[in-house]
Amino acid sequence: MADYVSVNDAQIERDFFDANVAEARACDWEKIESVSMTEEHHHCIVCDVAMTERPCYRSGHRWLCPYCQSHFVEEAE
Repeated sequence: MADYVSVNDAQIERDFFDANVAEARACDWEKIESVSMTEEHHHCIVCDVAMTERPCYRSGHRWLCPYCQSHFVEEAE
């Protein structure tokens, strides 16, 4: 049976979560003050939450929500 972790109101399989956190920690993140949802939407690479029009982080084609940035990336620095 798979082990799950609760992150930002989502249940994520532990192995998938650990791999995504490792990937997020290896990226150089740029803070984006707002995200326009008019063209397409983006999801956090750690918790998969959809980005809304609020501050978030981007690294290339990857996106990171403020919750995961502060709890899993920033705390590792």
